[in-house]
Amino acid sequence: MLKFFSNLTDKFKAKDFHIAANKKLKTIQAEFKENFGLTLRIYKGKQLADPEMTIAGLNKKTSSEIHANNVDLSIKASLNIGEFEKLIENHFGLTIQVANEFDSYCVNNKYTLGQASRKEDLIDWLFERGINSIDEFLTKENCASLEEYYNKQK
Repeated sequence: MLKFFSNLTDKFKAKDFHIAANKKLKTIQAEFKENFGLTLRIYKGKQLADPEMTIAGLNKKTSSEIHANNVDLSIKASLNIGEFEKLIENHFGLTIQVANEFDSYCVNNKYTLGQASRKEDLIDWLFERGINSIDEFLTKENCASLEEYYNKQK
């Protein structure tokens, strides 16, 4: 029931995230992390793009056509991750992926940005493995936090 209300709230939130072609990629990524608690991977072709560049700057450095002149884009938490990735590709000509807050895995495209920010993908993954909560998982892994767990995995 809580998931239902959280998902409903995502639909009525004000615009959560704004992408402008003249911002540096590292600024876009930092704002995305601040808004959603997730990592935004931005690619130039098949390689991660230089975070010091702007979307407009990428247009001069890639064989793919980047649409840096397109109007800015606003994103809501209710947007499905797969749809978000396609929207960015269609709007700016960029390839992106949404990863968890520790950038250790890409979030399944079936989740919304809001669901991923609430770690519902991780909770579902744990539940499929018979683990009832993140706290139970951390206890089992002898870790005090997810950050500690992911640091141990590196």
